[in-house]
Amino acid sequence: MEDKHNSSNFGTVVSVRGSIVDVLFEKHLPHVYTLLRAGKKSQIAIEVLTQLDSHHVRGIALTPTEGLARGMAVEDTGGPLKAPVGREILSRMFDVFGNTIDLMEPPSDVQWRSIHQAPPPLVRRSTTSEIFETGIKAIDVLVRLSAEVKQVYLEERALARLCY
Repeated sequence: MEDKHNSSNFGTVVSVRGSIVDVLFEKHLPHVYTLLRAGKKSQIAIEVLTQLDSHHVRGIALTPTEGLARGMAVEDTGGPLKAPVGREILSRMFDVFGNTIDLMEPPSDVQWRSIHQAPPPLVRRSTTSEIFETGIKAIDVLVRLSAEVKQVYLEERALARLCY
């Protein structure tokens, strides 16, 4: 569910080697990390990894390349792959494109941000040990349990050393 807008920048597939795709653009060369779409229903998503020269880009297919062939049209979406961000996505499940896969309605009050963000500055990073909550109950319970089990195991080892 990335932003879709009318893009008039089209390219042509030059080569397909597994999930690596080379595309020729006559007009405007897409930037690195730009999302490209190809296939009959734009079902093949390609992310630009590098600009080879002034007219060619190399990208990696994020979906199967089945049916993709030399000479096929490729559309430049004009932006990067985006993911939903906000409180409504907690305890929800999404695919890599931000589509819901948990059979619930798509969230409405979310921001869409590029998956390629600068890291937070050092002053905003935490150096203390804390529990990372995913919002998925089963995972959060198991993470806490494993930490407790480790603590009990270490305490038993220390007690065993004292007894011998």
